[in-house]
Amino acid sequence: MLINRCASALAVISAVLHLRMGGGGASGMLVTAMAVVCVVCAADLWRSTNNRAWVVMAASSAVMLLAHASSPSGHHQPVVTDAVSGASAASILAAVELTLAAVVVFVRTRGIPPELLHHRLQEPR
Repeated sequence: MLINRCASALAVISAVLHLRMGGGGASGMLVTAMAVVCVVCAADLWRSTNNRAWVVMAASSAVMLLAHASSPSGHHQPVVTDAVSGASAASILAAVELTLAAVVVFVRTRGIPPELLHHRLQEPR
């Protein structure tokens, strides 16, 4: 499906942004691990047609948003650096991914109760 391909492209872009932000030490390893999660999610979205891939995308995007929101990097520096703008772009992208995944899962899983399908008020007069 086209929506799966678009979401997969978003996940790859997110992985690239995470690799660009990577630094040294433990935080660099965490950022690299998140990039690997993004690539695995992108591959899963590309191949899969079920809702599991979308739920994984929503969960990983929510975790990324929480991690970026709790990260103190850039809040006490008067000069905006490339890493701060990369974190902002990754946060925006994670929010878009989370919204897209929520909408897709909602649309795919909503069901109309059978008793409402053929109600007499829905018939033309």
